[in-house]
Amino acid sequence: MPFDVAFSLPAEERLAFVVALGTLAGGRFDWEAMSWDMAGMAESAR
Repeated sequence: MPFDVAFSLPAEERLAFVVALGTLAGGRFDWEAMSWDMAGMAESAR
């Protein structure tokens, strides 16, 4: 996605894209803490 399009999106849509792509890459997002679960990411990197 071009930067001008990405940065013109509302913050909620940007977050949705980041979480979706990060999840596809093996990450785990903690919705309550609104941050990445670093323990889950370390496990998926192995």
